[in-house]
Amino acid sequence: MDYTLAQGKEAHKFGVKMAQKSHWFEKLNRAYPKVKGYQPFSALAKNLAYNLLAVEMGLIEGELTIKNIVTDFAWSAIIVSAWTLAHNEFPVWWLDKNLFAAFEESDIPKAIADLQQVAPFGIIMLPEGIRNPNGEYCDWVFFQFLPEGSALPVMQFGSHIIPSVPTDCDKLRWVTTLRNGTGYASTIDSNQDLDLEQQFQKRIERIVLQTLLYLQTRPDDLTPPPPTAISTKGQGFSSGNSKSERFSPLIIGQKFQPKTERVPGTAHSSHATPRTHWRRGHWRRVAIGEGRQQREWRWIQPVLVNG
Repeated sequence: MDYTLAQGKEAHKFGVKMAQKSHWFEKLNRAYPKVKGYQPFSALAKNLAYNLLAVEMGLIEGELTIKNIVTDFAWSAIIVSAWTLAHNEFPVWWLDKNLFAAFEESDIPKAIADLQQVAPFGIIMLPEGIRNPNGEYCDWVFFQFLPEGSALPVMQFGSHIIPSVPTDCDKLRWVTTLRNGTGYASTIDSNQDLDLEQQFQKRIERIVLQTLLYLQTRPDDLTPPPPTAISTKGQGFSSGNSKSERFSPLIIGQKFQPKTERVPGTAHSSHATPRTHWRRGHWRRVAIGEGRQQREWRWIQPVLVNG
């Protein structure tokens, strides 16, 4: 059946409501409070639960085959990611909006060596700011390190088993689904040129890589909010789902301070004061240690001039 855009949105809306009552939603949801400027975590859980429920029901009712799933790269990546989250403890990080804005104004190298694994997989909650070409918001992104030879989970839905394929080289994969259910996924091979075809996907990829580089260089800037009545048990890694348990969001970049610079105008100058603009930042590797034989990443922050 061919759906119009409006019919597709209505079908997705109905499916998400069904998914909220499913066992998949119970496995995926975490009792995080609403963080101002971000979508609720429950919206992410409902979207991923919907994808798992669609596969489960489609295979059981014979409307889907395993081939349908594995040959659709984006959807299969989303299913594997949702399955991984449903069966494992996982970290959830909220990316500070000022740090997010600074990342957007920073250039990233075409190839990144020695990217450390700060976590094997996790979720980065994004402030509003990234939209796809149709204007749909991207509210979160899931990332996962896939070392060479590692195997993704074998997934079973009823009597249907989706096999695992070992990775052929070190990779970093990310996936996301937008508010209307549109899914995106990409795999970054080691030292791959990041000249991607789609600007939307390139922006997400840059944010993921810069967030991981930032965590690598500033592990001290991953602190929970000031103490509140909310329990900090688990700090986002617990797989429990007690109705009375509340998690405290982990914010990346709470200590981050944007850099600004004021260029004063003078009465005797023949040039006007420069308008507000960004002086772009960038990432680079610098020599350190004895004999300067070691290398580490440094972020040269962007500067808001006359901001």
